[in-house]
Amino acid sequence: MNRFNRKITLLILLGIVILFSLYSVSVRTFFVAFTSTLRSLYMDITHSVEKRVEEHLFQAERIEYLQKELKLLQKRLLECGSDAAKYRSLKKAMSIDSDSNVTFEVVRPQGYAMVGNFQQLWLDGFKNFNPMKNYGVVRNGYAVGIVVEKSRRPLMILAGDPECTFAVYIGEARAPGIATGMDARRMVVKYIPQWLKLKAGDEVSTSGLDHIFPPGIPVGRVLSTRKMQGFQNAYIELYGDTLHPDFVWVASVGETDAESDS
Repeated sequence: MNRFNRKITLLILLGIVILFSLYSVSVRTFFVAFTSTLRSLYMDITHSVEKRVEEHLFQAERIEYLQKELKLLQKRLLECGSDAAKYRSLKKAMSIDSDSNVTFEVVRPQGYAMVGNFQQLWLDGFKNFNPMKNYGVVRNGYAVGIVVEKSRRPLMILAGDPECTFAVYIGEARAPGIATGMDARRMVVKYIPQWLKLKAGDEVSTSGLDHIFPPGIPVGRVLSTRKMQGFQNAYIELYGDTLHPDFVWVASVGETDAESDS
């Protein structure tokens, strides 16, 4: 009986060997196709999981960024509200009327007036352009240049150009001076009375006394000062960007009643 069983077992094994020898190519093809399908399925699942993880992380970062922006805007809103309240109190105490003598108009530059000079650009014509008048240029809340007439057209001269000049106040002492362009990031304020104390970090803003800008528009901050004969100069870093003036606000300061009567 045992001998018979051994023969049967040998025959079965022999048959399996013969079967694999006859159909080895088909078997290998089947296994290759099967493993390739499994690999593709694994890659698809892995890619899908990675994509979902990235989307989740991106959304989390975006939410965190927006939350920070919201807090910053809320802070600025509170500061603006506080400043507005102070202004209303001051206005009431001094019995002054609102300044309706200034208008702002958004204008787009047409192109550079001179090749290689990035501080002078032609502007589109704007409403009530007066060739006899100079205008202030404001971008992102900062004074960045002036507009003058050239060839009966409005020419924008940005703050980095030596031809750009306007009146400013410096620091708490409100030291008066004339700001003149040096380069794309700096101006020099000249003719400051020598006895007035200035220091690095003092804020510089428009005085409005030249009727180019309204008063109080930020210009920059003091980097250093230098004593001159009878005066002192202040070298300032500009707050505004003078290299990418895509759109700007043109400030027009109207004449006061006293000036129009004269």
